Amino acid sequence: MGEWKVKPWEQIGSKPVGNFRIFSIRSDFKISPRTGREHDFYVIESVPWVNVLALTPRNQLVMIEQYRHGSNTVELEIPGGLIDAEDASPLEAGLRELREETGFEGSAAEIAGRSSRIPRS
Repeated sequence: MGEWKVKPWEQIGSKPVGNFRIFSIRSDFKISPRTGREHDFYVIESVPWVNVLALTPRNQLVMIEQYRHGSNTVELEIPGGLIDAEDASPLEAGLRELREETGFEGSAAEIAGRSSRIPRS
């Protein structure tokens, strides 16, 4: 039995589908390397995002309640939001979001993790 290797899909086109304020959607047309058939993929693009894990002096996790239209419910979640162009760094954006959403002022903040698309500060 031969070795099976995952191969990249050749992109043959792309078109914008919509701009929805905090994200946009585009449609990419690609060819399957296995079958040679064309497929359409939807890609969501967004500016970088930050989430905050904030602890009180008593080691309690700071969370917020927010209404989410997608689930039509009030959700309990950690603070977070988009990194604005005016933010000096993702760390500063996290501190700003924490302040805006909870009123808490963070100190001794540090980056716990990042995705490959988030710029380094």
